[in-house]
Amino acid sequence: MSSWANRSVIPQKKTERNFSVFYEPTSDNYIEATLSFLYGYAYTQKTAEAYYINDSKRFFQPLLKVSPILHYLKDTPTSGVNLASDSQRMASVLNTMNLQTLRRHVQSIYQLNGQTFQKLEAFLSNYGMTKQTFDVGIVLDISGCVPQVISAVHSIQKRTGKKTLKIFAMTDSVDLLKEFAINGDKSWSFVSLLRTEVPSDKEYPLYKRIAELKTLQGIDYLVARFSSPIGKLLYLTSERIQMESQIVSVDGSTWKAID
Repeated sequence: MSSWANRSVIPQKKTERNFSVFYEPTSDNYIEATLSFLYGYAYTQKTAEAYYINDSKRFFQPLLKVSPILHYLKDTPTSGVNLASDSQRMASVLNTMNLQTLRRHVQSIYQLNGQTFQKLEAFLSNYGMTKQTFDVGIVLDISGCVPQVISAVHSIQKRTGKKTLKIFAMTDSVDLLKEFAINGDKSWSFVSLLRTEVPSDKEYPLYKRIAELKTLQGIDYLVARFSSPIGKLLYLTSERIQMESQIVSVDGSTWKAID
């Protein structure tokens, strides 16, 4: 008499899900990855597709508020197009999208969770910046940009009529920061999160970047490059900027989601 225990069990083949598109960051740069992540979200909203993310760099799921619209995967899909590697696919949609609609999509999903905010507050408190406010935010990111940045800040000072300016500088370059300090107007003071010593905290690079971004998002006037990922990301996520005239593009570029 046969027994159920003697019957061979045939393993069931795991069914893989087919994806048309998904998002997985291809850059280790937080700003670049975040911009393409937000573009991917706006793209799928416009095309009425679900947004699947393989957060291989841990840039999003640990940092952002939980959203039922964001579907996180455990592995890279074997089918479908990675939107991070196909900017032209997104360009055909995003470059024709109304700017306010694009900003609304981006700001609806780029919301930090409570744990991230706590870490961010602790990070900023080390610099005494939890209650500081600034008149102008600047980005010093490429060689040769300082003269244009200084000229732009002068134009903002003239426009606002302020006798002194308090400036927040986002940069990873001691040399660019020194150049700005030496050649900038004497009526300006500035603050930066740049450290000259090598930090021991492994999370420092990421939280420095998030803290810089969060600080710049709360400033009325910004100086950056519209051709750069940070210039685009700031314009889309700023809490204060409502008009393009509030952000001076030092490379002369006008707004375009994807170049």
